[in-house]
Amino acid sequence: MIKIFLPCIFIIGLISCKPLTELVDYFGQTYPNSTPEVFAPEVVSIKGRFEHGISFTPDGDELAFGIINNDDSGTVHYSKKANGNWTAPMVFEPLKGKSAFLPYFTPDGKRLLYAQSKPGKDNLYVTDIWRIEKNKNHWSSPQIAPSPLSSISREANACMTLDGTIYFSSNRNCLGKENCFDADLFYSKLIDNEYQTAQEVHGFISSNDEESVFISPEEKYLLFCRYNDNETGMDLYISYRNSDNNWTEAQLLNSTINSKEWDRRPFVSIDNKFLFFTRLQIGEKGIIESDIYWVNTSNVFKPFVYNPLSDTTLQVGEKFELSIPLDYFKDIDDEQLTISINQSEFDWLDFDSEKMKLSGLPRLEGDFELTFTVVDGSSNVTEDKVRITVKR
Repeated sequence: MIKIFLPCIFIIGLISCKPLTELVDYFGQTYPNSTPEVFAPEVVSIKGRFEHGISFTPDGDELAFGIINNDDSGTVHYSKKANGNWTAPMVFEPLKGKSAFLPYFTPDGKRLLYAQSKPGKDNLYVTDIWRIEKNKNHWSSPQIAPSPLSSISREANACMTLDGTIYFSSNRNCLGKENCFDADLFYSKLIDNEYQTAQEVHGFISSNDEESVFISPEEKYLLFCRYNDNETGMDLYISYRNSDNNWTEAQLLNSTINSKEWDRRPFVSIDNKFLFFTRLQIGEKGIIESDIYWVNTSNVFKPFVYNPLSDTTLQVGEKFELSIPLDYFKDIDDEQLTISINQSEFDWLDFDSEKMKLSGLPRLEGDFELTFTVVDGSSNVTEDKVRITVKR
């Protein structure tokens, strides 16, 4: 059990975001479309240098990113806006001489979580979670996050929600198992000002490697990467939290985003407009190239089932009318959703999408599968099936 080392952020208003009318300057780069582009080529993403993981403060005025060195040690670089211009990215002075990876700014922009090699190891394969805090313009001394966040196993990255919950990846489930190196996703809630336990993020534990977790500050969605096979390597997945406080089944991100290379280390801008991630080219002898990419989120966020419907039983010859929850489906970045059903398959069924009413007069008994289809403004489509049983 450990004392709180990251003061909670209970009020979303504490996030120092820019006004919605002000465009965020991402290193002077032109905003990308729905196809990923290398971010800040030859400034942040330099050919032949292995950039790995990036994070911006909520106000968009500071950034940090990691570099994997040839000896598998890590270096964190940092830049900030001064007088309207970005400074040249340099080694982050407070972590100079440390083997550090995967920097992540907390939702208030005043703290940086990162992974650091265990003493005597100096490589990216054996790391703990560390943090460093900023008071005005001064950064404190780095501190390790004690148990239950760090452990004798490898903790690769960490991120945080508005209420102080820490999400992180760890291979602690491999303890006592031979030839096991796979990581899983965990979280630790702040209870009575303490991080007391670490729990698995249910639904994502598999025999494959899950890591590179990113949690939205409001805990509405979660991004991570999973190793699939030798052909595609690591791919990015997304899951949403529904009305039951459960995570939906993880979905592979759009094929325009995932590639045959290793796609990992996701980070989403505070306004949910841009996804940043790392794309690695892996060869027989290791990393060939590693760059930071970014893409707009038009194909990242899709409609999802927020308030699931239960299967329904009706009676033959009896009229019915059912109210469909207005929040049946949700979308992170789109409130104007178009919903329809497979109407042509049921001449006794009617669906009013404006009033969200389902009505009709069933004439035959049997089991029927009703498919709800929802489309958002970017033409992303999601379907949900509900079974209707008609009895005499």
